[in-house]
Amino acid sequence: MKIASVDVYIVKIPPARPAAPSGKRFITKDYFVGVSDRRSCVYSVNAETVFVKLTTDEGVYGWGEILAPTMPETVAAILKTYLAPMVLGENPLQNQVLWDKMLDTLRERGYAGGFLVDAMAGLDIAFWDLKGKALGQPVHMLLGGRYRDRLRCYCSSVPGSSVKEKLENVARLKEEGFDAVKIHTFGKGKPADLELLQAIRGEYDASRLDLMYDAHGKCTQPEAYTIGRALSELDALFFEAPLAFEDRTGHSKLADAIDTAVAVGEPLRTIYTFKEWIASGAAEVVQPDMGRNGITEMMRIAHLAEAYHVPFAPHLSAHQGVGHAASIHVSAAASNFLIYEYQPNALKACASYSNVSFRLDGGHIVVPDDPGLGVEIDEQAMRAYVTEHFQVKS
Repeated sequence: MKIASVDVYIVKIPPARPAAPSGKRFITKDYFVGVSDRRSCVYSVNAETVFVKLTTDEGVYGWGEILAPTMPETVAAILKTYLAPMVLGENPLQNQVLWDKMLDTLRERGYAGGFLVDAMAGLDIAFWDLKGKALGQPVHMLLGGRYRDRLRCYCSSVPGSSVKEKLENVARLKEEGFDAVKIHTFGKGKPADLELLQAIRGEYDASRLDLMYDAHGKCTQPEAYTIGRALSELDALFFEAPLAFEDRTGHSKLADAIDTAVAVGEPLRTIYTFKEWIASGAAEVVQPDMGRNGITEMMRIAHLAEAYHVPFAPHLSAHQGVGHAASIHVSAAASNFLIYEYQPNALKACASYSNVSFRLDGGHIVVPDDPGLGVEIDEQAMRAYVTEHFQVKS
């Protein structure tokens, strides 16, 4: 069995209504940053992603997805000019060998992360989907079997522009079966964030609702310690990305000073960077991101964390069906799995062309048993949102 062709699709789903300009500085018509925050991440008005389809000389195919919420053309160019031609003619069942080969080729050039590994992740996910279909097994069985057939989820990002609205939405999520939520920084400063967190805990104690807080790397050192101590008093499950993403020493010191676990992982790519964060005590919960790590590397990261007795809670944000499914299979197969990040809006956006076999049941995801990932893409329906498609073949 050999890879005969690689198809790459850049997908951009427009918003239901135009983005409100307030508080935003548009770099282009599609991309913006926050006007008042020097650490503002760049965002797109569209839901953007990149899908990769591998097809073998025997007609077996597999789907992968790259986390590309902005600048998907960059990873697509890496695939077109370099990685896709490299894997043509290779046996896709040798997924770990191919992962190491792809990474090794550019290490000497100084590229061992960023867009390169993002592009590799899309290919790697497709390797596993194809492998599962070829062998008639779900991916979690190929990873060693599943420790659980249901994954406890937390709902990430509670909607609402005020404390009152957010409390109303937390009540709705509780009715839907969720017993854990993650609050993202309110964007109004430390006092507003603390008010919200304390209001939620005032309504629901820790036996009824697990609470997490994501600072998106925006806290100063004093803010992180104040919020971290408050989270400890509120019996929060973890404090995500409290400090600047480069500040490993700061995260380590903060982790020593507060009771709440410090969670890190979204910007990290390989076991080599995760090793530094875990070994130094800077990451007490690891959060690798499927669309930036791939199945092969994410499983290795989970095993690395297991050796340090650190729990594994995969990060998900703008993933669509393929990225979600891949994360679900790894979560089922990882012994140190803690909790699963659920983003319903991303799945709603791709529902017209993405058929997934996993399902949400009362705040838990039921792990699928279909061969491969259990996701099928309707390429014809997807074309309504495809801004670029190309095929590389032997």
